[in-house]
Amino acid sequence: METKTKDNVSVRIEIAVQQEVSKDKVFEAIYKLTNPDAQIDSFVTDAVRPHVPRVTLDSLFETKEEIASAVKGPLSVKMLEYGYHILNVLVVDIDPDPKVKQAMNQINLNRRLRMAAQEKAEADKIILVKAAEAEAESKFLQGQGLARSRAAIITGLRDAVAGPGSKEQLSAKDVTELLLMTQYLDTLEKLASGPATTIFMPHNPSEMHDISRQVRDGFMQAGAIKK
Repeated sequence: METKTKDNVSVRIEIAVQQEVSKDKVFEAIYKLTNPDAQIDSFVTDAVRPHVPRVTLDSLFETKEEIASAVKGPLSVKMLEYGYHILNVLVVDIDPDPKVKQAMNQINLNRRLRMAAQEKAEADKIILVKAAEAEAESKFLQGQGLARSRAAIITGLRDAVAGPGSKEQLSAKDVTELLLMTQYLDTLEKLASGPATTIFMPHNPSEMHDISRQVRDGFMQAGAIKK
């Protein structure tokens, strides 16, 4: 049978009715109805048409059992008068218009694509956060390693100058000059290990004293401002 749902969608509903002639009413089954199948079709249509327009298409697929019960009750009572016993009523198929089915499939596809995009975005976000955390941890550890390296260099130079195990404290000037000289030598070492064969240096090692003096003056000016 053809009917419409609450949201105005045309659907074709296929219903199977299992029946048998009642042994107690064989006379009625033979002589009261000339076409029992047509009569059953009319009763089924009459029972289904008021029910389907009250629900939407999505709800219709969920209420197949309700439709079957709504049909079987009145149909059993009416057909028993004509000698037929209704064993069961089954909603075999609910078939909407092809364009509607295509639209429903497209809606489901778009919903799943949206969920997939959201999941992918969340995964990308987690990857970026973890990468940032790893980079920050790496920089932190590199800073710790560099600080320990500088401290070991200063301790080694102090032992070389003042003797092993000496408790003599180096001044800020001495520490600055040692660090600058160490950094200068490290830079030359990295340049020497590079692919270049000729390097132009803007200064020479003798000018390190001027650089250390400028740094020391900066420390002194900062101290004077703080006071």
